[in-house]
Amino acid sequence: MTDFDTEDTEDTEDAANVENVENVELSAALSRLRTDVRRTVAPPAAARLRDRGERRLRTRRTATALLAAAVVAATLVGGGILWNGAAPTHPPVPGGSLTPTPSIAPTAAPRPSKPVQARQTPPVPANWAGVQWRTATITFPTHQGCPSGPVTFRTAPFKGDDAATVGPTTWPRVTLRADRISYGDVTGDGQAEAFVYAACWQSEEDSGDGQGELLAVRRDGTTLRALGWAGPRGGLFSDHWVAGGLLVTDVKPVYVNWGYRLGEAHAYRWNGQAFTEVADSGQPGMVPAAGGTGPAVDLTRVAGLTGCPAATVRFDADGRAAGWDVLQPAAPDHLRHLVDLDGDGRRRLLAAITCGRDGTHPGRTFAAVLDPQTDGSFIAVDAVLPPAGMSLSGWTSEAGTLTLQFAPAGGGAVQELRYTWNGEYFQP
Repeated sequence: MTDFDTEDTEDTEDAANVENVENVELSAALSRLRTDVRRTVAPPAAARLRDRGERRLRTRRTATALLAAAVVAATLVGGGILWNGAAPTHPPVPGGSLTPTPSIAPTAAPRPSKPVQARQTPPVPANWAGVQWRTATITFPTHQGCPSGPVTFRTAPFKGDDAATVGPTTWPRVTLRADRISYGDVTGDGQAEAFVYAACWQSEEDSGDGQGELLAVRRDGTTLRALGWAGPRGGLFSDHWVAGGLLVTDVKPVYVNWGYRLGEAHAYRWNGQAFTEVADSGQPGMVPAAGGTGPAVDLTRVAGLTGCPAATVRFDADGRAAGWDVLQPAAPDHLRHLVDLDGDGRRRLLAAITCGRDGTHPGRTFAAVLDPQTDGSFIAVDAVLPPAGMSLSGWTSEAGTLTLQFAPAGGGAVQELRYTWNGEYFQP
């Protein structure tokens, strides 16, 4: 090898080392950028909940990091916009940017508050009593990109989360959303399994994007064993529960769009070896994926509250229905749309709707409660409007309560108002 060849090789190695250093520095810079965004931008509580659970917006490239910051700053609210006549050429973006002036003034009188008995959180099944998820040891099966065998969890800083539930201490690692566990018997043996959102990570540089799923865990005495994984990998899992022996989840796509329909759910059956998706989840959504028309949506009961038409509408795959148009948001959101308000296991659909005369008078976005009927249709049974000068930016729902986030029209900190379901409607 000549001196020139040696010099050239050293230059190549130096360049590679510089590139590696730059990649590490870039990764660290992006992490700091995201931390700064969190400190300076106040996202809705729902966004914080998702962020704590998944930590999936950490990126390797500046452009994507800036996009992530924009997502934190302006959360889309899932739902529809109703227009009288043809859709405008440049429709407003759902959630937060709509003019807070109703197209037709609401006419309903204030409704009386009713006494409400606080709902109790369902007890943890007896066979799961005493399990400490943040320090648990779970035996994992082989799964691509994930650790296998016994994994002991601990609470530690990880990927921007100061108190992540993570294990093991070597790569690959897995994190759990330990603050949201659901239970139910899916094997038919009379014993409840536990279900938790989990995400796998390959290395320190791994962003974790597209790696989250639902993990089913079984308890045999003092031993915890992962039964299997379920759900579309990498989706946004807003909620999950067990109904009729099936694992059901309110999940939205991020990277691969499977034809998501607002209000749909995915359901999975355990076949003894793995979870397989069933065709009918019992929650088909309110807009068809393709072809035909969607179920009827009756807005009559909320017309006086919102200025919406006292009419029943049906939407096709393009969002058109009998002179009214519904425009879906550009990307599915992370909000809970299927909620159990009465504690009886029956899920209603929460959606954001805006009724307006035309594109220049878009109206005020409100949170609508849609009651599913046995024939597959929906009846709007309640609507909660933002205060004057505010716009709806998101919500959280838990045990019959609804916390709405409102953004001032002129900018400023997001405000929260809490409402309680009284069996008929939400009251402050």
